[in-house]
Amino acid sequence: MARALFLSLPLTGHINPSLTVIRELVSRGESVDYFATGAYQPAIERAGARYHCYRNAFLTDLAGLPDRLEALSWLLMRTTGEILEAHLAQFREQRPDYVITDSVAPWGVWVGEILRVPVVTSVVTFAFNRQVLAFAARSGIRPKSLRLFLSKLRHLANALQLRRRLRSRYQVRGPGMANLVMGESALNLVYTSRQFQPCGESFDQRFEFIGPMLSERNDAPDFPWDQVRQRPVVYVSLGTLFNADAAFYRSCYQAFESEDFQVILSLGANVSKEDVGPPPSNFLVRPHVPQLDVLQRAAVFVTHGGMNSVCESLFHGVPMVVVPQMSEQAIVGRRVEGVGAGVYLPKERATAESLRESVRQVLSEGAFRRQAALIGDSFRQAGGATKAVDAIFRYTR
Repeated sequence: MARALFLSLPLTGHINPSLTVIRELVSRGESVDYFATGAYQPAIERAGARYHCYRNAFLTDLAGLPDRLEALSWLLMRTTGEILEAHLAQFREQRPDYVITDSVAPWGVWVGEILRVPVVTSVVTFAFNRQVLAFAARSGIRPKSLRLFLSKLRHLANALQLRRRLRSRYQVRGPGMANLVMGESALNLVYTSRQFQPCGESFDQRFEFIGPMLSERNDAPDFPWDQVRQRPVVYVSLGTLFNADAAFYRSCYQAFESEDFQVILSLGANVSKEDVGPPPSNFLVRPHVPQLDVLQRAAVFVTHGGMNSVCESLFHGVPMVVVPQMSEQAIVGRRVEGVGAGVYLPKERATAESLRESVRQVLSEGAFRRQAALIGDSFRQAGGATKAVDAIFRYTR
């Protein structure tokens, strides 16, 4: 039996996919220490890992992250320094045989180097390389203003300065400049299929495409299924982090109130029904919904383009209208469009009229559903947690 140390980025879309791999590791006799924050303790312990709490203010409250994305390189490097200061002695005491780290938790690479153990990277978004960045540029995904671009450069300079200090203090190289935000290692577990990954053929044997990890969630909310009386069903959600856009939900009300379908709309925790106003009669609005169950009944998913949500939709063969809230989601949305599994609708063009037209198009053209089903098949054939743990054992033994 070997001992793994898992260092997460404590966000739902990053933790949920990893838990199926953790369960597989534990079922094969591995011992796993998993660092996150308190909201995720029950799910982590149900997966069979030992939960440990990060002592870090930034990781404890990531609700403000959407407004600080231009500072992400600096925020992650600063957090790396704080995690090493607060937890390195604890990591040493646990004597891990290897580290598994989220690709957006760069402190995991530092911990592996300092402890001189192998590092496995858990990639819940797309994998990134030069070809994928070129794909993003060709798709028109770039900083929205010169001010934001210059702000990113300033924060990057601060991050690089702190990296130099940490390298000197701990006498390790740490991640390179290209991996300050999206890390990689000698083994990278990517939670999608090579068919859906942009430029999938450009990634070498260090990247294992294992497909999305879907599992039933014990914390799924109760839902009034008896009120779902109309077909087809259109599902609307902006996810768990970038979901505070009351104006978008009101646009959905206006777009779909006279349509001949039922809408299930998840508001999330940051917007109340009072903020949005009374829903039309064909809407069923809840703060949270059991997403996997809803997708089994949905004909179209209007989504922000978070990787978790998109993969769950494709797994169930549900085509999408993707309205991204950030650049990473825009890349996902462009890929959905590129494989023919949905329509990409930029946030600034997501009016009631364009939302209505996009959903009508996806409902009426069967090719969208067929392409979504094909990508879903590629997910089921990717190998899943079994392939992931086989790769971990080959790499770490």
